[in-house]
Amino acid sequence: MKVVLGSDHLGTDFLERLQDTFPDTRFTLALSHDDMVREAADAEVFLGWPTREVFRSGSDLKWVHCIGTGVDNVEALADIADAGIPITNARGPHTEPMADQTMLFLLSLAHNAKKMLDDQTNGVWDTNGYDHVEVSGSSMGLYGFGMIGRAIARRALGFGMNVTAVDPGPDDEVPGVDVWGTDRLDELFRTSDWLVVACPLTEETRMSVESRRIGLLKPTSSLIVISRGGIVDEGALGAALTAGSISGAALDATDPEPPSSESPFWSHPNVLISSHSSALTPEMYEGRRQIVIENLHHYLAGETLINRVDPVKGY
Repeated sequence: MKVVLGSDHLGTDFLERLQDTFPDTRFTLALSHDDMVREAADAEVFLGWPTREVFRSGSDLKWVHCIGTGVDNVEALADIADAGIPITNARGPHTEPMADQTMLFLLSLAHNAKKMLDDQTNGVWDTNGYDHVEVSGSSMGLYGFGMIGRAIARRALGFGMNVTAVDPGPDDEVPGVDVWGTDRLDELFRTSDWLVVACPLTEETRMSVESRRIGLLKPTSSLIVISRGGIVDEGALGAALTAGSISGAALDATDPEPPSSESPFWSHPNVLISSHSSALTPEMYEGRRQIVIENLHHYLAGETLINRVDPVKGY
């Protein structure tokens, strides 16, 4: 059996580890698109984000594993659905660091961390220049209540926040969190002091945080995007920030990435940006590797794969 590793996100040395763990399986690394097309032609398994051309070249492919969590950037997703072969992802290891960064964003906005760092850099002591916000007793609205949303909720509850989530069908519950259906998404926007976008990017969620919905937020509310930028109309968000109709925003994901040089996000005093990097810890990378290894064991034994994704739903 041949397996193509079509990404260096797991470290190029991972190929040797795979070969040592599965000596009867042939592994090959393909990092350029042309190499992926060529190597997929006689492969049974592809690890990475195949384009349509790569997937269609692999007529013998029996399983595709997306090395990240979101499958919205798997160009061949519709082809995989049509072929009826399993696609899996790496959900799980990203959860804790992304939840940590969500709280970092929230506390940084609440306590003017951007001004704090600017004052330190410029040697400014400005005690009366700060106007902090207490998070205890404030309301967090989670748009999405999967693994990441639940981890964020647990942290927010620890800070004494009131947490409500909207999700079409949560997998699990967190005591103390009210979970609403998607028909109450507008209400979530109206009532939240901190609105956190933690849902996957699907046809249903794409651009669902648009001008009208952003306009439902309170002037004192802030928007945090931790999952995918394509869920938010960033033009409308920028306009709301410029007009002062919302308090602030924090973005780990944008669309496009990075934002254009003209984007108001770069210079706005109440906006924080990180480069889609919230999950990048050594533990996360090792967790990704362990999922590949575990699923290869399952696949070779003819067992059910973990982390199956519904390619039609997109998660």
